[in-house]
Amino acid sequence: MLTRRFHLERNRRNEVASPYRGEGGQAIVELALILPILVTLIFGALDVGRLFNAQIVLTQAAREGARVAAAECTLNATTCASDVTAHVHSALTGLNVASSTVTLSPGPYVSGAAVTVQVHYVISFITPYIGALIPGSPFTLTGATTMRLE
Repeated sequence: MLTRRFHLERNRRNEVASPYRGEGGQAIVELALILPILVTLIFGALDVGRLFNAQIVLTQAAREGARVAAAECTLNATTCASDVTAHVHSALTGLNVASSTVTLSPGPYVSGAAVTVQVHYVISFITPYIGALIPGSPFTLTGATTMRLE
């Protein structure tokens, strides 16, 4: 008798109509409306982070090239440009070396004069619709450093 009574109460609870019973599709519709905006924000933040990282790497690579130029250009002006370019390319960690150009200020390289190394890098967004939202893509980033020749 006890088991039958329990069974009847359980059936009675399941038969009660819930006021939220027909709103199961509402969550899916809300997700479908919000998900593209959320994905755009996430991938946009990742792309902007890539741009900042590339700018930091370019500035560091230009600093490395200027340090080599300040130390070596007064000693051997003929191989100075190739040495600077080699050091800059080795400092471009994580970036595509083929998309970069290195510019060394023209001589004469005399002690006490300034030498400037500029590194230009072309970068575009990974997410296609982020690049379509922001005009001017692909971007050319520049890192430059000036040092005094030793």
